[in-house]
Amino acid sequence: MQRSPLQPKDPINLNRARERLANRSAQAGMHRLGKALCDPARLEIIQALSASSLTVNDLALAIRRAPAATSQHLRVLRELDLVEGARHGTSIYYSLKRGMAAEIERILERLASLPPASGA
Repeated sequence: MQRSPLQPKDPINLNRARERLANRSAQAGMHRLGKALCDPARLEIIQALSASSLTVNDLALAIRRAPAATSQHLRVLRELDLVEGARHGTSIYYSLKRGMAAEIERILERLASLPPASGA
């Protein structure tokens, strides 16, 4: 018995979904967000920097990690264009890029308010 090909129930919404999937910039943004938030240390760094600018050493103390490891995570976040550094004397203070703190906080709060996924 041969199956008939699938027919859309809602072609308009199907086309909207296909257009969204074709939007490469949205996919790139989701990939960047996933890379930033998939590691617990990077998530802690983002949360700490949403409160205040910090040096690598102070940030390492805040998240209870080694300064070298913290620096590597900051490198990833800088490459993702989420974090920036500003030199003050002999120290570099890291902060979230302008506008990123509020946006990331909004996303994290929204995700935290959702009910757990079934099977989780």
